Amino acid sequence: MHAAWRNRVGDEFKLQEVHVDERIIFSGFGGQGLMTLGKFTAELLMDTYEVTFFPSYGSEVRGGTAYCHVCVSDRPIASPVVEEATCLVVMNQMSYDRFAGLVRPDGLVLSNSSMIEPTGAHGTARLVEIDASGLANKLGNVRVANMILLGALNRLKGLAGEKEIVALLQRKLGTAADKREILDLNKQALAMGAAEVDRLAG
Repeated sequence: MHAAWRNRVGDEFKLQEVHVDERIIFSGFGGQGLMTLGKFTAELLMDTYEVTFFPSYGSEVRGGTAYCHVCVSDRPIASPVVEEATCLVVMNQMSYDRFAGLVRPDGLVLSNSSMIEPTGAHGTARLVEIDASGLANKLGNVRVANMILLGALNRLKGLAGEKEIVALLQRKLGTAADKREILDLNKQALAMGAAEVDRLAG
């Protein structure tokens, strides 16, 4: 995410500030790792921006849908609740059906294509469909589907550098020899998600 841009005025370039204001909803079945993904994203950006993480626990989780709201801004955040999302990251049909209508017309919907059939509820928001579950299966562990979506999201939004993401993964998972395999798997998943966005872009 960029904080400034150069605008040509006459023959001169004037530096103008562009405010960062992302309102992201992460949602999926309990156990698909979307809550973990939302918390990871919040922690990734909290040293640079104002960040809030608002998870939903309780009946929704037990009933099948888990979701969280993540707000990222360079200004104070008035409320952690996302009423109009700039981005929706969804793993299943129930989540798409519930939240697609909350995405801004110029927003982004990142969906797990093997489990979601878009109905058009997202309106004019950009839809990027990635088979996160299928790609994770190719890596041998469906649980890294959330990291594939993070790799894709970061490629689309430019949230942070690869080094920052890997550093946070290392802090979360540890660097001991017995953690190396799962760390490498998560790094592969991140790279796969980013590569899939590039492939779809043609």
